[in-house]
Amino acid sequence: MNRRSFVRIGGLGGFSLAVSGLAQPVQTPQLPEDSDGNRPDRRQSGIGSDASSTSVTAYAYPRTSPQSSVFKVRADGQEIFVYRTSVGSFAAFGCKGAVAIEIEVSGRIGNVRIAPARHGIIPKIVANHISFQLPGPLNLWIEIDGIEHLFLYANAGDQLAPAPGAPRLRYFRGGEVHEAGEIRLGDNETLYLEGGAVVRGCIRATGARNVRIAGPGVLDGSCHRQGVDGRRSIVLEDCRDSRVEDVIMIEPSSWMIMLGACQSVTVRNVRQLGALASTDGVDIVGSRHIRVENCFCRNGDDCIAIKSLDMRRQGRDATVDFSGDVEDVEISGCAFMAYIGGQAMEIGHELRTGSVRDIRFRNCDVLAVHGHGGVFGIHNADRATVSDVLYENIRVEHHYEKLVDFRIIKSRWSKDEQRGQIRNVTLRNIDVAVSVFNPGYTCSVIGGRDDQHTIQHVLFENFRMDGKTVTAPDEMDLYCKHAADITFH
Repeated sequence: MNRRSFVRIGGLGGFSLAVSGLAQPVQTPQLPEDSDGNRPDRRQSGIGSDASSTSVTAYAYPRTSPQSSVFKVRADGQEIFVYRTSVGSFAAFGCKGAVAIEIEVSGRIGNVRIAPARHGIIPKIVANHISFQLPGPLNLWIEIDGIEHLFLYANAGDQLAPAPGAPRLRYFRGGEVHEAGEIRLGDNETLYLEGGAVVRGCIRATGARNVRIAGPGVLDGSCHRQGVDGRRSIVLEDCRDSRVEDVIMIEPSSWMIMLGACQSVTVRNVRQLGALASTDGVDIVGSRHIRVENCFCRNGDDCIAIKSLDMRRQGRDATVDFSGDVEDVEISGCAFMAYIGGQAMEIGHELRTGSVRDIRFRNCDVLAVHGHGGVFGIHNADRATVSDVLYENIRVEHHYEKLVDFRIIKSRWSKDEQRGQIRNVTLRNIDVAVSVFNPGYTCSVIGGRDDQHTIQHVLFENFRMDGKTVTAPDEMDLYCKHAADITFH
């Protein structure tokens, strides 16, 4: 149908709506330890590295690494170390092709969920054992009722892995804890974390070109304490043509990755486990031409946050102005878990610039949003015009308080006196699962500030809740004010 009807909802302050209709496992032996209690990486010892006998590479972590007492994991019969963190445990390994996974749990197993659901992995459960076939390198969350979370990080081989001793290389070997403190990188420099390496510290690059931070080792931020000497884990400022990829990030005290005033930077296959409030996943601040691909983010705040602000007076993590325009940002193939008060996908709050435009979220999975956060968030608390925002092919497996939350506001984060605008937002091919916790509790909000600072041209196209296409605001408990041309197709 091409016909549209416009509805004005009284008492909500200038809202217009258009609706159109729609037609036996083998235990791997432990390696000898050195005098410091460290073990060499199995790839150097030859264990788990013969492709003719196995497709799995098991990483050897330091003896002092915290090991889960809840889970034992085997991949193609090889025992995989299960590393315990404050938000659950993870098992990381390298693999080629399909792998048989067996998980032994030290407790009664109830319901088991393997996410993202789109992979279609159905586990077999026998007593306290879970087994399934992993199709290849993949990042998964294993959720078992009443038991801590388990994350599975199956890594593909790194074709660009550097040889130790190469020029312009900081190489951290597996099987060791490296007390690194602050690491600073320059032009054409690579920092590589070998599988099984644990690096305690933070990473910085300022005004650098062609920086690469990579490898399946662990970057541990627990050496810094929130509210005392907290540091963001990785900060690239005024950097170009750089990459962050494959790293496992744990125990942050603040934002986990910040790209400030950067251009042409890619963040790929980074795995994050953050517990505390303010442990954002990837913050893109006053930057352009940014790509975030295939990351798995479990954060105590926003998973993705797009901002613009000058942070030079806010501690040691910024030395240049990050308050430039934001343009051409694409987040794709990622999985998000937001806790406490964070959004899965956020633009805001701090938007102290003229323009934030051409922002695209594509083919992502929202596995969980807990607390008072939301799934789709735009919070314009300053003067920017936010425009041309696309959410496409997004799957929402669990949410609670808010689904869509687009607002122009004045908040504790505001600095600009002038309020901004929001224009041209499309939500296309969205699938939302509805649970018993949603009806009567979850709502959506589209709200301008006043009749001069409005939200206009928001399109819901094939936006489905439990498979049913939403064709009107009431079907998603959408509340609006100072908004125009809110359209459902």
